[in-house]
Amino acid sequence: MAGSILGNRVLRKEDPKFLTTGGVYVDDLRDEPLLAGAVHATFVRSTVAHANITGIDVSEALTMPGVVAIYTAQDLGLELVEASFNPMAKRTLLASGKVRYVGEP
Repeated sequence: MAGSILGNRVLRKEDPKFLTTGGVYVDDLRDEPLLAGAVHATFVRSTVAHANITGIDVSEALTMPGVVAIYTAQDLGLELVEASFNPMAKRTLLASGKVRYVGEP
């Protein structure tokens, strides 16, 4: 191996393409016919480390321009899956009932 990348510049092959006119970015696809009417998703994440979820009021958010739908864990009926960091723990992919850490979706 030629040495460590730590503390050194890393030359990437793709940079010239993206720094000149050769790169394609998401915003460049705005007029793509196959994506006409496409929407995107945003996840609201917990701002507290541990809390019980007593309710989620989405009524005001539903009135915002451009909002198509809002889904919570209860709306989706998510199944329990193994947590990647602990195979013994099973959780839903969205917080349901309580949040366990800051940033939990």
